[in-house]
Amino acid sequence: MLLVEDDEFVRLALTRALNRTGVFAVMPAEHGERALELLGEHQVDAILTDLQMPVMDGLTLLGHLLERGVRTPVAVMTGQRITPELAEQLQRFGIAATFTKPVELSALADELQRSLSPTTVGRITGVTLFGFLQLLEVERKTALIVVHSGNEEGRLYFDSGALVHAETRRLRGLAAVNEVVGWPDPRLEIFYRRTARDRTIDQPLQQVLMEAAQLLDERGRGLEPADEVRPVAAQRPDLQEALDEAMEIDGALGVALVDGGSGMSLGVAGGSAGLNVELAAAGAADFVRAKLRVMAALGTKDTLEDVMITLGQQYHLIRFVGPELKVFLYLVLDREGANLGMARHRLAAIGRGIRV
Repeated sequence: MLLVEDDEFVRLALTRALNRTGVFAVMPAEHGERALELLGEHQVDAILTDLQMPVMDGLTLLGHLLERGVRTPVAVMTGQRITPELAEQLQRFGIAATFTKPVELSALADELQRSLSPTTVGRITGVTLFGFLQLLEVERKTALIVVHSGNEEGRLYFDSGALVHAETRRLRGLAAVNEVVGWPDPRLEIFYRRTARDRTIDQPLQQVLMEAAQLLDERGRGLEPADEVRPVAAQRPDLQEALDEAMEIDGALGVALVDGGSGMSLGVAGGSAGLNVELAAAGAADFVRAKLRVMAALGTKDTLEDVMITLGQQYHLIRFVGPELKVFLYLVLDREGANLGMARHRLAAIGRGIRV
């Protein structure tokens, strides 16, 4: 990205900050004339320019770009008030984004990435925060997750699948994670390739999420049903024995006890390189929530005991534990080696032995 800014302090600060995001490699210029020289020597993907500069100001630079037929996305920043006349001028130049100085660096980086590199930004709906964070770990993504809830905003940074930093307006590190996971109705925005300047978290993601879930439960914080988290694993010392028993069912490939609200696996047995049980369980939780919403919309008063998903080579069985449909056993079976009727019977018996 070509950065055009006459104030040396601002130019250096923006260059360092934007370089640290991992998305932009910044090439600085002190005025419009120098920017045109650099454009003649280098290929750039985006331009961010000030408007008020000596030698050649930003509007004159924009005019030259228009004359040359440059189609590179351009954003502008200015310390002057944006009048209707100035806004009309900028619109004629097809400006991608406009910022008023002084700029807040994290907000600037977010909006620049949205405007100048839209293919690296996505908005996520219909999944739980817990399940989505686990997916980032499995896929080993480097990204910034911005979580919005009401007027709150939290930022979670991943580096190759590891959660390395978190912050809200008041907190940093693990304290910020514990706050963000308790927010109701979160809206997620993902900025790929963004890296963290700070490293405040070194624990494995599963440990961080389980501790956050435990804190929520201890504080008795009321969450929406879709986001409620109950760490039941600690309530049954012989949980692993129950999961191991489920793995003795003919054809069993993997099994998990799953919190339906968060998609977190509270205990796992089996699995293989081709079957990530925790990831599959998080997807099953999304499936269950969708089914429950449909039942509610239809006004269905009946109870939901279990769910079966039939694939070409596998059966996926979901058996609820307890009357509230908050926790379920998730069992994956090989179709060739499984007796479906017996598997459902044994899974139900194992579920009745688990206290929630």
